[in-house]
Amino acid sequence: MNESHRLPVRFYFALPRLLAMLRGGDARRGEQNSTEAWAGGIATYVISYLFFAGFVPETLGWGLKGLTLAVLAFLVWLFWLLALYLNSLVLKLLGWAGLFRRIPARRGQSILTGTTVTAMAFGLLQRGSLAGEFGAIWLTAVAMNLAAAMILAFRDGDGVGA
Repeated sequence: MNESHRLPVRFYFALPRLLAMLRGGDARRGEQNSTEAWAGGIATYVISYLFFAGFVPETLGWGLKGLTLAVLAFLVWLFWLLALYLNSLVLKLLGWAGLFRRIPARRGQSILTGTTVTAMAFGLLQRGSLAGEFGAIWLTAVAMNLAAAMILAFRDGDGVGA
């Protein structure tokens, strides 16, 4: 049997780690949970796509609007490539300035990306409609994850909240 099947499942996000801890499981951080990676990536892409789709003019005909939304799917992907590159430059600049030297680059990217998507979710929430509902779901998930992170960080134990 493969050894990875015997290892306990660990989670990157704080909320699943807290839920695992409450069920008596392992609440230590893990960064190899593909389900969380896919869910987080898809949610990030959907929120950003809906955010940018709000800028497509309503006056376009249905054919041109459909084409624009199809092209937008590729442009959002390009946006995230550029954003990740710019985030890496920001993190290098902050490290050079003596700030955030102990934070790994992957965690810094996660913070900057999460902040960007959360700002987009606030924009969706202000627009209302179905896109606003997705923004509200994102904001609720972020708030629950931050609350779980605080619980894990402040609870007595071996520092599993880190």
